Amino acid sequence: MSSPPPQSAPKNKRRRLGWALAVVTTLLLLCGLPLGFARHSHRNESREADKEIGQYLILIQGRDHASADAMLCGGDDTSVAKLPGMYQPDWHLPLVESFTIVSTWDWSSVIDGHGRGYQVRLVFADASATTVELAVEVIADDPCIATEIPF
Repeated sequence: MSSPPPQSAPKNKRRRLGWALAVVTTLLLLCGLPLGFARHSHRNESREADKEIGQYLILIQGRDHASADAMLCGGDDTSVAKLPGMYQPDWHLPLVESFTIVSTWDWSSVIDGHGRGYQVRLVFADASATTVELAVEVIADDPCIATEIPF
């Protein structure tokens, strides 16, 4: 009578389990690291855009025309915020007493790239107020103001 063949099933099972764990770990690393980096990079861009818009609004509030204009995107990348009465003769921006960022959103465009939008409430020294939409565009990893507040 012959003896039964040696049992190698437990070894094969452990080997397959080891390979499966190695494949899953590799996939998690290959997929998870880029996603984590992209999420971290996006948070940094949002913070940079928030700083940029805050600095721009402080310059507008301080009526520092030259410095505010220097923060604008160049060329056709800049639009003008619509303010009440701005198309009247001899209009000028009233003194900005305070500003509040009401909401923010991220945007992306095939043509314009990407950036962050802001809804901002401006309160003027004459007690009037208005809400404007502003945008920060990221061009070559540098944020710039894409919506000008006219003086």
